[in-house]
Amino acid sequence: MQAALTENSAYSLAMMATELKPWADEVRRARRGDQNAFAALVRQVQRPVYGLCLRLLRTEGEAQEVAQETFLRAYQNLERYDLTRPFDLWVLAIARNLCLDLLRRRSRVQTEDVEEHAHVLPSGDANAEDKAIAQQERKSLEEAMSLLSTEDREVLALYYVQKRTTKEIAEVIGVAPGTIMARLFRAREKLRNRMTQHAAQEQRS
Repeated sequence: MQAALTENSAYSLAMMATELKPWADEVRRARRGDQNAFAALVRQVQRPVYGLCLRLLRTEGEAQEVAQETFLRAYQNLERYDLTRPFDLWVLAIARNLCLDLLRRRSRVQTEDVEEHAHVLPSGDANAEDKAIAQQERKSLEEAMSLLSTEDREVLALYYVQKRTTKEIAEVIGVAPGTIMARLFRAREKLRNRMTQHAAQEQRS
């Protein structure tokens, strides 16, 4: 009986480990030089990586370049990746740091028409009227976000657009979850004020 319980416990732990580390097998194969395994890893996280880069840098060309550099850095540092850590959060942290490095080198941030990037925003089935309203709301949201600081944009993008938890955002940024909650509160207030101002300007025009 004791042996059976031990075997069941070991099996349960193994299953939990698999659930918590869905990328572990592909990472191990990529470390051995399997290009297909690494390509599969990239496909799973390329959308959130590009989305974060775009919202921080706000230019498509730079976002693409930094996203590519992110995956190059990830590949070069696969041996240093901790398999107990979510792979997507590890890669997002690399992307964030590269974006911040670029922003520090840039004297000013250039903006770009958000309509060209509507494909990176969440979408769902709706009728034509609902889609038009949702599109306008997304445009207003993006325009309001573009006026916020990089620190505010990153927490809002990760929380609202990528649907990350405060714990996951904390891991990407490298701070305590409580700090993220405070930053989210402040960023939401700023965003609300920006959108209120934008709505008032739309009514006057």
